Amino acid sequence: MKVFLLLLSVAALSCGQGPPAEPPGGQRCSGRNFEGRRCCTPEQPCGLGEGDCDGPLDGGVNDGHAGCQGELVCGSNNCKKFGLYFHEKDDCCDEPSSIPAVRPPPVIVPGAPLEPPTGQRCRGRNFNGRRCCTPEQPCGEGEGDCDGRGDGGLNDGDRGCRGALVCGSNNCAQFGAYYHEKDDCCEKPATVSAANPGPRQQSQGWGQWTQWGPCSAACGPGYKVRTRKCVGSKCGSAGFHSEDLQERICIAQDCNDVFN
Repeated sequence: MKVFLLLLSVAALSCGQGPPAEPPGGQRCSGRNFEGRRCCTPEQPCGLGEGDCDGPLDGGVNDGHAGCQGELVCGSNNCKKFGLYFHEKDDCCDEPSSIPAVRPPPVIVPGAPLEPPTGQRCRGRNFNGRRCCTPEQPCGEGEGDCDGRGDGGLNDGDRGCRGALVCGSNNCAQFGAYYHEKDDCCEKPATVSAANPGPRQQSQGWGQWTQWGPCSAACGPGYKVRTRKCVGSKCGSAGFHSEDLQERICIAQDCNDVFN
């Protein structure tokens, strides 16, 4: 019955009726506004149009596409097309064709460094995992990832940032190109358009990192990626993740080589 209701919702979208304002009856995972983040897990994967899943496009520790049933993939900030009741940052299980085959190159803010400054404690999920900035160890301006109210669901508000600083939303690129595109950084209140803190990122039972992969770009800025798998009984924030992913910005230098 649940699958039938989901199919009706998708059919309504194709007929131009727009996404529903309330979850269909019987839908198990309806996003962080209802069930919190990461309702879709490898143990209880979701169907088409359900979320929130924790996929590879989120970077850092994630489930890959194992939180979705069959050949479905975990999208990125894509749930609104399935229902207006989803949070804008919810990721839903979707058709494989919804993810571009070629990832667009990174957008580098002029003047933003490619590598973290020496001694910076919190440098985003590509270095320290998600939610390095916590109420117990708050961050300074330009540090992340913090878990602010812009993420919805359970969050730290602005308590992961020092003093009067606030936790922004997907705003870290202005502070450094080494950040993931979804990292949230502490910043001054003028720059930003009830919380229960969760467990901090752990590293228990992880295997070895793979070698860095090739640069995704043949010319100009791109990404290189490495991953590691969970080989123990507990990995990630609360011991339930299976894969960790890190990215680095890379700059291909052969742009003027017209003979290759």
